[in-house]
Amino acid sequence: MGNKIIQTYSNIVTRFPVIVLVVMLLVSVIAIQMAGTIQTKKSDVKSMLPQDVEAINTLNSIENEFGSTNMVSFAVEIDPAYTGSDEVRDVRDPRVMLYLDQLSTLALHTDNVIEVTSPASVLRLLNDGRLPQSIREVQEITDQNGLFDRSISKDYTMALVSIRTTDDVDLSKLEPELEKILQQVPEPPGITASLAGSVMESQKMEQAIAPDMGKTSAYSLIGILIIILVLFRSIKYGLTPLTTIIFGSIWAMGYVGLIGMGMSSQTSGVLSMIMGIGIDFGIQVVTRYRFELENMSTLKAQHPQFKLDHREAMAVTLNNVIYPMSTTTLAALIGFQAMSLGRLTFLADMGTMMSYGVAACMVAAITVVPAIILTVDTIDMKDAFRKLMNNLKVRT
Repeated sequence: MGNKIIQTYSNIVTRFPVIVLVVMLLVSVIAIQMAGTIQTKKSDVKSMLPQDVEAINTLNSIENEFGSTNMVSFAVEIDPAYTGSDEVRDVRDPRVMLYLDQLSTLALHTDNVIEVTSPASVLRLLNDGRLPQSIREVQEITDQNGLFDRSISKDYTMALVSIRTTDDVDLSKLEPELEKILQQVPEPPGITASLAGSVMESQKMEQAIAPDMGKTSAYSLIGILIIILVLFRSIKYGLTPLTTIIFGSIWAMGYVGLIGMGMSSQTSGVLSMIMGIGIDFGIQVVTRYRFELENMSTLKAQHPQFKLDHREAMAVTLNNVIYPMSTTTLAALIGFQAMSLGRLTFLADMGTMMSYGVAACMVAAITVVPAIILTVDTIDMKDAFRKLMNNLKVRT
């Protein structure tokens, strides 16, 4: 029963390669559109662990009772450029306190910011709502109160402005707003300020996902292409297996976008893994097809009346490779889905994406690859182009 299904499928693909190729191209167009909807997910410990972990439940309870635990910071450091100048050399300088106060005020009026604390706000609290005007006053207050230990370094070279944000903050919008504040408020001489915090680290990681995916995918594609060209010593048979991972990757990413799965920094390298595994399917089809052609060429040399039939060679190829390829795919899917049995959610996501990718590459190998080969080998492109030009001339 299984062999009859495979033979029927092989006959359809070999009889209508152009139609199969057109259908697969249409599917790819839709997949590209869906892949464009893929969103990046937060890459923090909370997103990696399942929600039934006690620490995550406790964190959720804290956020429900006391608000968000997302923190961003302005890190203000001394950085004098000249020796003996009047530049700031101690963050307790009143000029720095005024600067911190201005940063805090503007940050507090930024969307999705709940609370802002800084050495300046603590000073106001302890000094009747005003900032001291001399460094001696600041030193006296800070030396007598341990509240400043969390916002001023022991060597007085760094001060922090801590900004608490909402849980649903859009980091892609918050970051430029905070950067704009740093640019608008003039820094005292000898001071540098920058954004910091675990929330901003997550934002930087999310921003790096797309470039990293593009870079690793390009390197993988180039490396695989070089190896295949050396292996087959033919541009046609070298490029054809490459369509397996190209179409397979597009379909897999399209499905990821369709179901709204999203990508994270941990799963950004999955595309390269799909390419490394999926290329084997294309190589199997092309290698077996060339083997069948060689056998037919040998028979033709022995029996001149024998006709070299590319469609028959491809039909025999598909009849012989679909079963072992299906077995390999099934074994790979079992292995990848086993990754979802672990506690880390990103491993489950990676296993699921790789399952989609390997399955898509297998489908591409038995549809796109034979369709392209037969289209190239059975259609006289020069003759087809000549007929097309003649038709155009007749119409004009």
